Parts: sequence; structure tokens; C-alpha cells
Amino acid sequence: MPQQRPDEIATLIVRGQKFEDWESVLVQERWADSFSYFKFTAAERDREILSQTPLWSRLQFRPDDPCTILLAGQPAIKGFIETRQVAYDAASHGVMLIGKSTPAWPARSSVDTKTGNFDGKNVEQIAREVLAPYAGFVNVKTVGMPNPMPFDKMQNQPGEMIWDFLERIARVRGIVMGSDAFGNFLLIGDHTAPVVTDLIEGVNIKKCQAVFSKEYAYEKFVVIGQTAASDNNSGPAASEQRAEVPGHGRIKSTLITPTEQPVKSIVELYDRAKNEEVWNDGTEIKVSITVQGWLRDGKSLWKVGDNVFVKSPMAMLNMTMKIQNSTFTQDNASGTQTTLDLVPPWLLKDGTTFNPNDPAMPSGPATPSSAPAPAPPGGTTNA
Repeated sequence: MPQQRPDEIATLIVRGQKFEDWESVLVQERWADSFSYFKFTAAERDREILSQTPLWSRLQFRPDDPCTILLAGQPAIKGFIETRQVAYDAASHGVMLIGKSTPAWPARSSVDTKTGNFDGKNVEQIAREVLAPYAGFVNVKTVGMPNPMPFDKMQNQPGEMIWDFLERIARVRGIVMGSDAFGNFLLIGDHTAPVVTDLIEGVNIKKCQAVFSKEYAYEKFVVIGQTAASDNNSGPAASEQRAEVPGHGRIKSTLITPTEQPVKSIVELYDRAKNEEVWNDGTEIKVSITVQGWLRDGKSLWKVGDNVFVKSPMAMLNMTMKIQNSTFTQDNASGTQTTLDLVPPWLLKDGTTFNPNDPAMPSGPATPSSAPAPAPPGGTTNA
């Protein structure tokens, strides 16, 4: 590749060795997933092969090697190399390195505690207990205010993967499970984040793809479940509990979701119904925007979890959106650029007011997450 500017250099550091001569670069930071991802390729051809130390001698990096990735001199990922691939013929040699951020390894491991019993604990307490064997390797970090309600009864399934277990119980409490690129599992609860910059058609948007869809919109979301019977709570009142909230669907439709385990009160059903509405209606709009370079405003990397204001008349966009994924790429064909996957802030538990001046934009949750559950008449609550 031609001589690069400092803000276009990708650096892979492994065991104190630095390598910056890449044919192509892909670094993807994901906020609501169990890991971030990277892929680097390096190649040498013809005369280069004879004039320098062979590529395979300079790139003696192996799977399981811990590594740090810098983009434009700024930390982007802390993780491990997972795959090394070499290909060569008489005229060319190439090496590809693929890896993930540190949380990927605990996430794919099975839950392994003495009892597998987490009765009376909330999601954060359970996450810290499950990940305790990996202390010093990964951490648990909260964003905003994750729901602190404890579970009356909770166990993991034998052999259940840590990520699958935590995502399952977090979903019940309206918490979004995620991770950052530096070794933290994230419990994303209700929060607000500032708008860090604008993305404007004809100014700094290089490419845009926007999808508006009502595929997962319903007129009504219903959650059904049961509580433990007692002298004061028996029969249908205990075994046929039901909570419902309105959705964004304008055509008659209902989604009924059963709870995974008995609940302690009708409030849990109501919260779950609100969460189902958020996670389904929140898919109403998804946007992918590509910008030039890796740095926002020439200063810092585009960060997942940040809010940006998007103005694009051609895409019918005039609203604040949250960065869910940031994909940094570089190659000879497209140069150095960043692709941002954007979603409505409230899909990721952000209460930012995101379209105050344009009623044509999608609205937030039909029922605010902070709204109290009404008194349940006959075991049912409606909002």
C-alpha cells in the first residue's frame, strides 16, 4: 500500500512485536454482542519476496496469542488471535490473522459454579458470580441503571454457555447484554447519552443504506406466566397471569410470549411485555452509514454506544441514532473508512429524545419503561 498518514495506520502488537504493513484491515467493535472482531491480511509479491525478510518470518503470530490493536494510534481492541491462515504460490505469499476481543472466550464457556443455583439474586450479582473464575481476564461493567429486581428462583441449564445464560436472564429483566473491545461484559440498562456529532447528507456521509420495516411490529404484546400458589394466591389467579402493552403495529396483530420460569409477581410479566415491545418495535429502522477515515471529527475513533444526529432527506432521516457497531476498514480499493450500524437509541435502553422536531420519524416505546404496572384485576394487567 502507498505511504500512509499516521491517522491511517493499523498496528497489531503481539508479544511486544509491532506490525503495520497490511494489505487489508477490518476491525469491528460491537456493543450488543459477546465480542468484537478483527481480520488482517498481509501479502508480498515477486521482487518483494527476494528483497526483504520473508513475510512468514516477520509474522510469527499464532492462535491464542494475546494482542492489542491500535487504529490511528488509539486503542481499538484487546483480545486474542483465533485463526492464522497462510497461502502461497511461486509468485505470492499471504498471511491472514483473525481474532476476537477478550470476552469471546468466557462467553463461549459453560457456566461452572458449585450449585448452579442463583435464587434471590439479580442479573448483576449472577453475572459477577458466573464470571468470577475469569477475574483479571474479563470484568462486568454496568451502563446506566440495569434492573436490580432479584429472581425468586433461578438456575442455569447443565452445560449452558455463559453468554446464552446471561443473555437469557438479562432479557427477562429488560437488560441488554453486550461487551466492549477491552475485556468488559456490559449490562446495559436505562441511560441517556449525549449526541457527539452530526452525520449529514452531502457533508460527511459517504454512503448510506436505510431500511424502514414493520416486519416485527405488533398492535399488542402479551406475556403469560404463573406464580407459585399460596393461601392468598391460587387457581387461575396464580396459574393464568397475563400482562399486555400496546405496540407500534397499526394492523391488528398480537404477539404472545410465555415466561421461561415462574415469576414472583405480575410486575415481572408487565416488565417483560414492555421489553418485548422495545425489542420488536425497535427494529423499525436500521441504518448503515459509511464515512471517510477512522476518526470522528479528526480526533477520536467512532465509538459504539455513542449517539449521532443523522440528517438525510434522501433516506427520510432526521433523528438521533445510536451506534451499535463500528467497522473500521482499509484496502487498496476503498481506502480508509468506517461503517456505522445505527439503531434507534431506545432499542439499546437509551432514553434520549431523538426526534423532537419531526413527527414523521419513528416514536419511542409505546409504554415508557419507567411506567408503573397498574393493579392487576383478576391476575391480568393491561397498559
